[in-house]
Amino acid sequence: GPDKKYGYFPSFSLGWNINKEKFWANNNLVSTLKLRGGYGVVGNDNLADFRYISTISGGYNYPVGNTGAVTTGYAQTTLDNPSLHWETTSQMNVGFDARLLNTLNLTVDYYIKKTSGILRPVTIPGYVGVSNQPWANIADMKNNGLEVELGYNKRLGEFNLGINGNVSFLENEVTYVASDADYINGDAAFQSMGTTTRVQVGQPYNVFYGYKTMGIFQNETEINSYNNKDGNPIQPKARPGDFRWQDTNGDGVITEADKTFLGSNIPKYTFGLTVNLSYRNFDFMAFAQGVAGNKIFQGLRRLDISNSNFQTKAMGRWTGEGTSNDFPRLVSNDPNGNFSNMSDFYLEKGDYIRMKLLQVGYTLPRNIFSNAGISRVRLYVTSENLFTITGYDGYDPEVGGGVFGIDKGQYPQARSFIGGIQVQF
Repeated sequence: GPDKKYGYFPSFSLGWNINKEKFWANNNLVSTLKLRGGYGVVGNDNLADFRYISTISGGYNYPVGNTGAVTTGYAQTTLDNPSLHWETTSQMNVGFDARLLNTLNLTVDYYIKKTSGILRPVTIPGYVGVSNQPWANIADMKNNGLEVELGYNKRLGEFNLGINGNVSFLENEVTYVASDADYINGDAAFQSMGTTTRVQVGQPYNVFYGYKTMGIFQNETEINSYNNKDGNPIQPKARPGDFRWQDTNGDGVITEADKTFLGSNIPKYTFGLTVNLSYRNFDFMAFAQGVAGNKIFQGLRRLDISNSNFQTKAMGRWTGEGTSNDFPRLVSNDPNGNFSNMSDFYLEKGDYIRMKLLQVGYTLPRNIFSNAGISRVRLYVTSENLFTITGYDGYDPEVGGGVFGIDKGQYPQARSFIGGIQVQF
């Protein structure tokens, strides 16, 4: 078995070319078929050195006696963890490769990937007296998914066509978190609202966690009608134009306990398509890719500056009864927490399709330059990130940064155009 401490991890794979067996009858429907499967374990120790011991640093100075002399002091900066070990990921996959109708190449893979002992810093009480969080193996998660790739190639005289498409489905779930709780705060925080994600058993890793909105109060009557079981308003301090928060736990008041799961930043579907065409001296290549089924936290505005710029969609904010049911009123102190609360107001669908690469080329006839010792001259024009189809209104749905799906204004990918000449001697 795997040695988590020293990093020994096993793996194996098996394959069976069924079409090479004697019982396989040659046919044009399925000309080749290979079944395969495998299992492997890999390790990850991507954290700073010496996390398993209690390190000491200076700067903890103190006076001794009544002389006022200061003695240089040293103290622990973190706690030790002698049981710290590699984070391990085991994966089992089964699939097949087939050639259909002598023109289609089909590949299908199903996998189950389990990660145990996820390395994370541990939050400890301040009274312990150390300044740095210790690290531990405190979480497990599971990924399972299906990947399908289909390719088509055909030659018709001087015309060549190649199409290759792929799509994958992913389901992610946290299966274990520590021994004394079923969740820990997530890795992403946004300004004064604190953490925006949570790592909890039964949910995707770093799932968005916050308040759920139920429209906007249009008038005082709606505020007074949103009552608890005792007949008292659930949001007595709200005003027309404020969000109606969901009373998730049904206790009749809006508190931190009403936060709920709001969606995952991990795409459920990832897909791509490549097209290659050629006709005589012309060639064409296009590559598009995209994702679907994920949410993006759109955090492009600073909360610590009340008059900082909004995006233009703020022009459609609530300004009176019936004017908006999804963008609240604008006031300087935000008493209802319309903008300072982590809620689904900040989340948008992250689905997109992007033309990543588009290239058109033309190869000059050889008789033009054959006497110059040149074998080939090709002119081409290339565009990267030519266009993106998405409903996300931030800069770029392919959000980078520390935690996937948290958009804090990372610089978007640029659209570029390149022209060139290729010469072969």
